[in-house]
Amino acid sequence: MKKIVDFSKFLLSNSKIITAPKGFCASAVKAGIKRGTLFDLGLLLSKNETFVTAVFTKNKMMAAPVLFCKQLLTEKTMFRGIIVNSGNANAGTGKTGFDDCIEIVKNLEHKLNLPEHSILIASTGVIGQYLPKNKFFQSYPLLISQLSEDDNNFPEAIKTTDRYTKAYGLKIQLDNNRTFSIGAVAKGAGMICPNMATMLAFITTDVGGDKQFFKASLSWVVNQTFNRITVDGDMSTNDSVFLFANGESQVFLNTQYEKNLFKMALLYLCKKLAIDIVSDGEGAKKCVKIIVKGAKNNREAKIGAFKISNSMLVKTMIGGEDPNWGRIIAAIGASQINAKEENINILFNEFQLVKNGMYTSQTIEEKIADLMKMKNYEITIDLNLGKGSYFVYTCDIGHTYIDINGGYRS
Repeated sequence: MKKIVDFSKFLLSNSKIITAPKGFCASAVKAGIKRGTLFDLGLLLSKNETFVTAVFTKNKMMAAPVLFCKQLLTEKTMFRGIIVNSGNANAGTGKTGFDDCIEIVKNLEHKLNLPEHSILIASTGVIGQYLPKNKFFQSYPLLISQLSEDDNNFPEAIKTTDRYTKAYGLKIQLDNNRTFSIGAVAKGAGMICPNMATMLAFITTDVGGDKQFFKASLSWVVNQTFNRITVDGDMSTNDSVFLFANGESQVFLNTQYEKNLFKMALLYLCKKLAIDIVSDGEGAKKCVKIIVKGAKNNREAKIGAFKISNSMLVKTMIGGEDPNWGRIIAAIGASQINAKEENINILFNEFQLVKNGMYTSQTIEEKIADLMKMKNYEITIDLNLGKGSYFVYTCDIGHTYIDINGGYRS
């Protein structure tokens, strides 16, 4: 980028987010997949074929929808949309679960008068239960009839234990009065740890460009955002991030500047969604950036940052607003990376609590205790051994997390 762009001035302020890019429509219904009267089935559709690329969980026990989409995406890249449900993950369901994906998608394609392999599928929710196919089929007429250029309740339909919806969009002005839009929605609150998190994210754009560029950009952005968050250290079976680019704006990314602008805009949106996911961690009240620098290399910095971020003792320290730096030192040691106690510095924002492995002062600790009452702050651990660095966003953990997950199926 030739200059720093303030993407906040391009943020969309209305409720139309995922359908803000031209040519996209969406709908949502209460299909009865979740308990109670909640939106749980959503449809996202492009007016014409759209290029699709995606990044999926690295969990060895991938859910059926992930396997279904991975297979299709190796065969083709142009689709019309995706059907999404919450309340049931369709994971741990074997061949039956995969066959259910095929049947659910084929039925929808028939209802939409689309050719086979036009629609993808994503699911989130309880593991080990078969999808209630009849509830899908019975809901299709209403789901299709409610398709519109407003988001309707699509962001609500993908939620599980989320306390709030997560959606951001940008409308970006280029030269010669050319504009394009990007819309992004996500869900996620628990089972959050790379790769990626128990999360679904759907990104739409009406810009056109090279397919390999879109694919590489999404992969890079996911590694900078959704792969740098953790709530509880548990990797999900259903994690998926989809990017749909339909070119309907007639704006094509031709110059390097325009490509970089799109890439940075995508990064901006996904970072906001990733921080929202951590902030919405089940029972979480704080979102803290853990920075490890001065490591032997980036790989060791990453190991150390995740070890600290996933430590239950560090998480309870954050929740209890207690600057117990011993928790951090212990986590670094447990990570088995190269570290020397006498080299370590620890700072909470600008306040240095540990210098060369030693406690600084009661006065500094009191200032940090006040700082820790804030919702957002940074903890920097400088190992002073090399040039390696890495950061992770984490959250506190408390009794609410146990309450939510102890009764998740009941």
